Parts: sequence; C-alpha cells; structure tokens
Amino acid sequence: MIKVKNLPEECLNAPKVSVKPKVLLFALLIIGILIMIFYPYYAVMGICLSIIAAFCLVALPDHNLVKFTKDYIVLFNVRDRSMCMMIYWDEIVNWQYEWHGSNDLLVISLVDGSTQTVEMFSKTSIASYMNVYAPGKEIKTTRRKEGIQ
Repeated sequence: MIKVKNLPEECLNAPKVSVKPKVLLFALLIIGILIMIFYPYYAVMGICLSIIAAFCLVALPDHNLVKFTKDYIVLFNVRDRSMCMMIYWDEIVNWQYEWHGSNDLLVISLVDGSTQTVEMFSKTSIASYMNVYAPGKEIKTTRRKEGIQ
C-alpha cells in the first residue's frame, strides 16, 4: 500500500479504468444532439438524452479504479481514496473477474498467498489490459452473468 501522491511519474499517463464510462456518455450526448437536429419531432427525447448524459459527465463524481503500466498494476482503494496498492506483474499468480448483484470484483491472487480485490463495473474494460500484461493467468469461471443464459 502506498499513497496516491507517491506514485511514480510514469503512472500519471498510464491507461486506466475509471468509474464513469465517459466514451459512452459522450456518445449519448452526441446522439441526443443529432436526434434534436435531424428528427425535430423527437426533440423531447433528444433533449432528455442530452441532459442526462451532460449531467452524468459534469455533475457525477468519477475516480480511478485501476491503472496499468508495463511493470505493474495500481489498484485504488475505494474506501480511502488517498491510498492505492501497486502490484508488479510477476507477483500475480492468477486473476478472476467475478460478477455480483451490486458491483463486480476483480480478484487478484498473489505469490505470497494474499488476495487483492477491487470493484469493477465492466469486464470488457479490464480484461483486455489484464490479458496483455498477465497473459494466461485468468481463471475463467463457469458461472455466467445473471440474466444471461
């Protein structure tokens, strides 16, 4: 565990996964504007879509969940936002993405026998990075996401 302010410089511009899906929200904002312009009879729907997306982008809080560098992964602590955990890729034995009702978890097992978890909200946002930096270490679950058969 280290303080976020003590992270190395290379971590500042590293790829990250955050709470807010900014690309999706920005796309909804653009779609809402395009609906207002090209389909004026659906203007109310376009206005509502744009307002909701703009509100989410501007007013709702956002924070980092995970950052990736070529040497290590940084897991940010949800309870104490000033702390984070830096785990080197060679310390990881395996990792698994677990689906739960309220939020999902990224579970990382380490060589010292400990397990670290961080809350996630989308496997697609994390799995591609984990497969690049920790290839072959994923534990695939037979349990499927609830509601998918």
